[in-house]
Formats: sequence, structure tokens, C-alpha cells
Amino acid sequence: MKRFARCVLVAAVTALLAGVTACGKNPTTAPPDIPAPPARQPAISIVCSPTSGGKDTVVTVTVTIKDNEQEVGVFGMDLTFPPKMFDYTSVSKGSLTGNWAAVDGNEVSAGNLKIGGFKGSGTAVAKNSSGSIVVITFKVDGSSLSNGQQGQVCIKNYTDDITGIPPEPACATFTLTK
Repeated sequence: MKRFARCVLVAAVTALLAGVTACGKNPTTAPPDIPAPPARQPAISIVCSPTSGGKDTVVTVTVTIKDNEQEVGVFGMDLTFPPKMFDYTSVSKGSLTGNWAAVDGNEVSAGNLKIGGFKGSGTAVAKNSSGSIVVITFKVDGSSLSNGQQGQVCIKNYTDDITGIPPEPACATFTLTK
């Protein structure tokens, strides 16, 4: 009986070792490194809505940030647009700056806006946020342009708390339809 028990024990140990070896793993080997999640990439982007239209179409240009590495309590930027295609109408607060003291713009020359905002007693945009910081409204003119003409609206020269957030410049394209 002892001999039978010893044979069963040897067979069990042999099977166990064969199974570990067959898996190609050594029980003393550390598990492979688990890759870290991808790093957040701060970014500023711009989008036109709609992306095409004819005379008198109202176009909103929304500037968004995502994954900002610091709080944003003040910002500034320049925006350029084709003055033969668009008439500047207004600048308004975005979803992340709705309770700020001011977000405004000023047309400093044909096709060039200076835009900025500050929180005042409002709430700073928290780190790693995603949403809009400013919305610019235009009305399409384009009377001297041909059908299918494209124009770009671009933001650049970021200042204050958005300095260094890529891309710079960021552009959106609008197509005139007649």
C-alpha cells in the first residue's frame, strides 16, 4: 500500500511539473510588465458649425480644450478669418467658462480678432477638463467670392493659462455655397 501511495505521489508531482513546463512558465519568473495607460495629451481645437453655407448663414466657431495640465483662470488668443467671407458678429462664453466674469473679443483689424477671458469670482477650469472655452459667431457674406470657395478660421498666439497647449495654430475650414 505504501508503494502504491508513493507511486501516486510521484505521478502527481511529475504531472504537475510537466504541466508547468509545458506552459513555458517558470514559477519564479515575474509576470510581464503591464503597459501604462496612454498619457493624456492636452490640446486646443476649433470647429465651424455648419462647415458650409451661403450668404447670411450664421456660423459658430467653437474653441475647445481637453486634458489641460493646469487650471485655467485667464486666457487669450488671436483668431484670424477671411473678411471677404465672414462678418464678425460676437464672442460668447463656452461650456467651461459660463460663470466667468468676462469672455470677449475685439476685431482689431479686418479678419483679426483678439479674444480673451478671465474668471474673476467665477470658477477656474479644472485640470484635465474637456469642453469649450469660447464661441465666436459670424455671418456669411461672401458676395464677392465664388461658389465652393474655402476659407480658414485659425487661432494662434495663446497666452496666460493656455500657453503651450498644442496645436498652434488650430484651424477649421468653411466652404461657401451659392
